[in-house]
Amino acid sequence: MKAIKQAIRTKRPNGTHQAIVCVVCDRVIIGEEKVCNISTERLEENQHRISVDVYEEFYRKTLHPLLVEQYSVEGLDRLLLSPRAYREGDNFECCQSCNSGMQPSKAKKKGSKPPKYAIANGFVIGHFPSVIQIPGEVEPRRIVPII
Repeated sequence: MKAIKQAIRTKRPNGTHQAIVCVVCDRVIIGEEKVCNISTERLEENQHRISVDVYEEFYRKTLHPLLVEQYSVEGLDRLLLSPRAYREGDNFECCQSCNSGMQPSKAKKKGSKPPKYAIANGFVIGHFPSVIQIPGEVEPRRIVPII
């Protein structure tokens, strides 16, 4: 029965299945955890907590452009968000923890930190690119998975 529930949860309107990923923390939402929806408007209201600029200012480090690209979502420039999250119109899937942390009451507080597990709270990890350009080499190197 649990397998059927999980299969139904991940089915999209076009008939495909996609893992449920939180747009704020990039974690896969599994099991019985509640899946919330968060609007682009609410994400924009929290830009002073989840933006690239705030991250760089707080950690005193400039993020590599590749990392910024890996955590960018169309239409929400300079916010550290997961492009793996399912989007329907102006709404994204979000875990309950991040949804609670992005409430309007917290968005209004200027000095408030991002949600606990948010990408912008120090979890800018990224992934290896499929092609790496090494300075001085003519051809870029492809990364091939070893099985």
